[in-house]
Amino acid sequence: MSTGEKFFHLTDYLTDRLNPILVKETRQALKSRQFIVTFTLLLTIAWLISVFGAMLYGPAIEYGSPGQSFFSAYCAVIGFAILFVVPFGAFRSMLTERDQNTFELLSISTLSPRQIVTGKLLSSLVQIFIYYSAIAPFIAFTSLLQGFDLPMAVLFLLVGLVWSTFVCMISIMLSTLSDSRQWQAMTTIGMIILLFVQLMFALTISVELFAFSVPLDSAEFWWVLASWLVGAGSYFLLAQQIAVARLTFESGNRSSGIRVIATLQFWLVWAGILTYGWWYGATSIDDDMVFSFAVMSCIHWLIVGLIFSTESDHISRRVRRSLPQSRIIRVLLAPWMPGGRRGFLLLTIHMLALVVIIWLPVWPDLLAEVIPLPHWQEWVGNSVTAMALYAYIYVGLGAAVGRWGQAITPGFRPAHARVLTILIAGTVLILPYLPGTFGFTRGLKDDSLFYVLNPIKTVDSMFDDSTFGAIANPLAHTFLLILSSAAGVVFLINLSALFKGIQELVRYQPEPVRNLTDSDGEQLEAVLP
Repeated sequence: MSTGEKFFHLTDYLTDRLNPILVKETRQALKSRQFIVTFTLLLTIAWLISVFGAMLYGPAIEYGSPGQSFFSAYCAVIGFAILFVVPFGAFRSMLTERDQNTFELLSISTLSPRQIVTGKLLSSLVQIFIYYSAIAPFIAFTSLLQGFDLPMAVLFLLVGLVWSTFVCMISIMLSTLSDSRQWQAMTTIGMIILLFVQLMFALTISVELFAFSVPLDSAEFWWVLASWLVGAGSYFLLAQQIAVARLTFESGNRSSGIRVIATLQFWLVWAGILTYGWWYGATSIDDDMVFSFAVMSCIHWLIVGLIFSTESDHISRRVRRSLPQSRIIRVLLAPWMPGGRRGFLLLTIHMLALVVIIWLPVWPDLLAEVIPLPHWQEWVGNSVTAMALYAYIYVGLGAAVGRWGQAITPGFRPAHARVLTILIAGTVLILPYLPGTFGFTRGLKDDSLFYVLNPIKTVDSMFDDSTFGAIANPLAHTFLLILSSAAGVVFLINLSALFKGIQELVRYQPEPVRNLTDSDGEQLEAVLP
């Protein structure tokens, strides 16, 4: 066999091993009018920038520093292609499968949902690389000019590649959330607005970074960049898992993968904060920064906790077959198994963990001999505890409403429980302001206990705005006591459900394996009924 034949044989082998969705989507994308028009416009605009930019600078192009201006203009051109056109194409690719009634063929094929999502993403990545290759000659031209910073250029192109891949994954995930054709027009308009906003945000950040030199020699810059990459990577995996879950059959396990990633996100954030404080000293972490991350953690668990806690408690036989044999392992894995009861258990564990994590550095002497912890003030512990209690109360009410609704009527869906929980929370939020709004009284005093219904007012009472230090409102501890009592009531309401959620896994006995034989008495594959 000649060298050419070996090469073509290897090429055929690699092509056969590629994701079929990748091959299909790439062929369709490269033949589409959208790709041809975008590619032509990208080359034309980049060429015009080069020609008219050189004419504008004139002789100053030899001794000036136009490299930065040219590179920023090329980044804006490539940014429109990879941050708007490609993600929107990825979004439409999944909707097109439903419009053309080809998604049913994919779902019954041997391709798994993860292969379908990965193929769509890889097709978008191929288009991104093609656009990068189209702009590469112009970047090479810019590198010959004065003012061109090679490390900054490499950093911007790599960050743009990562962010574009992330946006494409989010687009694919959002496209799987719309099942009916009636909502596709609205979701398409919303997607266009979302992509345009993030494009403007990315370009604004790029302009600001171009105006100031990137501190590549600063350790804090690399800490921020690493944190951004870890955060983007975690939400990339979360979006991918949500898309896979949406394409998975209802009898499959749609929830465990999402729960595992949500848990890892929480622990990565606080492990990073404590590691940074331990590495650079106890005073390196500002109270405001800790408070901001705590707010994001509470919002994170408020959203995912409400989704997990209102799921259906039914576990299909397909999921039960995958349970481990050991009952101890089942108990340990219970919070990450499907079901609203186990979802509320997962929320309970992590809200308790958040309160413990936020209070340990307040009294660093407790663990000073074991590990040096960063230190922040007491108002951080009080305010974060209040937010965690509010999230726990709202999600606990949502879990109870979901169970009660399903007990009343089988038509009560998890979405109904989530909407009712949001309406209840919104009503409670504005309830303290209703008397003064309708003019029945002069309104409530600022130190009224009735304001405990409002999370913003309660958290604001945990610290003094003037000094941002110790507790200023004497009712802060009273608010915490009331919230703790309400959280205890919510826990008692859901206590029996928590035990039932664990018992469903512990009491399950695997079905016996039946050995089948054919007419000749030979044993066939062992199957489960």
